[in-house]
Amino acid sequence: MKKNKKAQSSETEIKIRKEGRFEKYIKGLLPFAIYFGIFLFAITLSELFLRYHISGKISKMNLAFLAFVPAEAMFFTVFAGFFKNIGNRIVMPLLLLILDLYYCVQFVYFKIFGSLFSVSMMGMGGTAVGNFFWAMEEVIIASLIFIIIFFSPTLICIFLVFVKKIKFAGYPLLMHILPLLLTAGLWFGGIGALKLIGTDRQSAYYVLTNSSSDTDTTANHLGSLTTFIVESGAYYFGIGNTQNEIEISSIDKSDLELVPDTPAGATKDEDNSSEKEAVIVKEEKIVYNPWIDERFDFEALAESATDPASKNLYTYLAEKEPTYQNEYTGYFEGYNLIYICGEAFWTYACNEKVTPTLYKMSNNGIVLDNYYNSFLNTTTNGEFAFATSLWPDVSRWAMSGTDVGSFPQSAGKFMPYGVGDFFANDSVQTYGYHNYYGTYYRRYLSWPNIGFENCKFMGDMKFTSNWPSSDLEMMQQSVDDYIGNDRFFAYYMTFSGHGPYSGSNYMSRKNINEVRELLGEDADKYNAEALNYLACNLELEKAMTYLLERLEEEGKLDNTVIVLTGDHYPYYLSEAGRTSLCQQEISELEQYHSTCTIYNAGMSEPIHNDEYCCNVDIVPTILNLFNIPYDSRLLMGTDVFSKDSMHTAMLYNKSFINNKVAYNSSTQKAEWKIDTSVYCDEALDAYLENYLAMNDSNYLASINMMKYNFYFTIWKQSGLLTEEEIAAENARAAKAMETNAEQNAIEAEAERLRKEAEEAAAAEAAAQAEGQEQNN
Repeated sequence: MKKNKKAQSSETEIKIRKEGRFEKYIKGLLPFAIYFGIFLFAITLSELFLRYHISGKISKMNLAFLAFVPAEAMFFTVFAGFFKNIGNRIVMPLLLLILDLYYCVQFVYFKIFGSLFSVSMMGMGGTAVGNFFWAMEEVIIASLIFIIIFFSPTLICIFLVFVKKIKFAGYPLLMHILPLLLTAGLWFGGIGALKLIGTDRQSAYYVLTNSSSDTDTTANHLGSLTTFIVESGAYYFGIGNTQNEIEISSIDKSDLELVPDTPAGATKDEDNSSEKEAVIVKEEKIVYNPWIDERFDFEALAESATDPASKNLYTYLAEKEPTYQNEYTGYFEGYNLIYICGEAFWTYACNEKVTPTLYKMSNNGIVLDNYYNSFLNTTTNGEFAFATSLWPDVSRWAMSGTDVGSFPQSAGKFMPYGVGDFFANDSVQTYGYHNYYGTYYRRYLSWPNIGFENCKFMGDMKFTSNWPSSDLEMMQQSVDDYIGNDRFFAYYMTFSGHGPYSGSNYMSRKNINEVRELLGEDADKYNAEALNYLACNLELEKAMTYLLERLEEEGKLDNTVIVLTGDHYPYYLSEAGRTSLCQQEISELEQYHSTCTIYNAGMSEPIHNDEYCCNVDIVPTILNLFNIPYDSRLLMGTDVFSKDSMHTAMLYNKSFINNKVAYNSSTQKAEWKIDTSVYCDEALDAYLENYLAMNDSNYLASINMMKYNFYFTIWKQSGLLTEEEIAAENARAAKAMETNAEQNAIEAEAERLRKEAEEAAAAEAAAQAEGQEQNN
């Protein structure tokens, strides 16, 4: 009997414990649901607010992020409710603060750079913060109200916790472990939902699964937080990066032709007649040779390749359409070249009153009427495309674990097709100059690696100001290095045009009064931001005026070609500043419409070219004009004068403009320039799809050329390098990836001397002011 009573008692206790445990889970569901709801609301609100601030509207395409918000909210809910009331009152505001701080950083970054912060850019870290702190300070002050709105979930939570004394209950450990599995389930559920909606190249699913997608395009579809998670997975763990190996394919030229529907009533004879006429015209054309290096047999190399990546790239190169020699081949053969990448240089920096030299140069020589700058921001990307005719890596993979940007990374690669290499190989002395430190983006290593044998940076040259420094002072300290040579090639990366375009900018303060004087009554037409942009570019104007004067004095002006284009759009300009500078509203795509000057004073009249082109097209165009042999299949650009080639201006986000259509990937809208009524919808859709596929292939080919150091592979397997040259290149590449203590010491000393000079100048100015005050 006693045993039965004990057994019954034990069973009762177990039952009570189970019921108590069950009640504990039931009670935990309410705070769990509340926390989940809070995070769901906070993420959704922040995403919508950030997107509205970026685009000025929220479209249906922008709402795909909602598929992943439950998973993201569930993840944060896992870390809430671990403690009892007091602990949770600290943890909840802290978790919300992490979220709000992330969105706030993205907001400030967008205000400065015009795009969102990518995971790969985190490598810039303290360098970026140090260099752009003065701009950040201005933006934060000007955007304080918006920043407070971003922090509102945290502020509301703090108010409820510490003022209203709201309690935040906890819940059992099991309710923290199981939601981790639920988070994964919700994440994959979100992926499945996107797949059901659509998988074409313009879909959110394609953007998610294609690792070549850039940060802005991904965020445009999937939201900022989802983009950050996906990029982190790709960058740090290599998740989803197989696309780079398998999606490079050539598009047949015929797939990029639009054939009108056969008109009703058209006869076969009429069709044959038009074909005969076409044949007759073709027979009358001059046949030009392609720019191909016969030493490269890509078909044979593809057949012998054992790894899929090499086979894929060789096949792509073998099938790639080359560009052809043309009537302008050798137009500047034997001339000197000055190749300038202008900081934030844009069409509207060429003002007839303020910058007459820039205006003259942009409207004479070879004028590219439909030139587009592919990049919204980040100097190193535009500079890389301009100097190598390769697309820089702006994907979520972005060569993790190395320097930020393709140009710095190229220092450790074999780069025989840099623009400087072609001239150096032709026994032309090559030079490179930049009015900032050479360690920034590792230019002191990457420039010599693309053929610039003699380079000078800040430290080698002295400047009155540091950020930004003077283009004129750079020109004054460099021209004498090369102007006495029979032939020369000088490359410049300018700096004076850097934003922000306000009174905090040294170049703005230096030149603003002169700009007002030059504009006269017209100064009232521009707002302060537009005037400051012109003031910054007035320093470039002075540099170019000095350069032309020196060339003329030495009798070198008529046989020197000057190429000048921008690294990117002037992203510091607000919409109001841009409208004021242009004196009209500019569409999203038209803000990329820019100027690439190819100026030669010896030309009797300008040559206008209306083919659509962009940064990567300049190197092949110059090589053709100078009649320098190259294999056009190894470059992603197209010579603008090449007949029958496909001419397109492609932007960093895969938007593109050609003579038939302007396609905006941000809105997925196509503005056709042709009469679309004569084409069926299927033909138009196929044309867009094929063009997007071609752009993807060219972009991925560029990435893999760098990723696999493929120039080195081609040269080795084509028998163009000796064993000694291979060993020397391997040693150079290894050394290039090490920190250069000597260069850092030079720059540290230069910075110390600059600060001392700055302090001395300030002390002298203060002493003069004090003396004048005493005299008064």
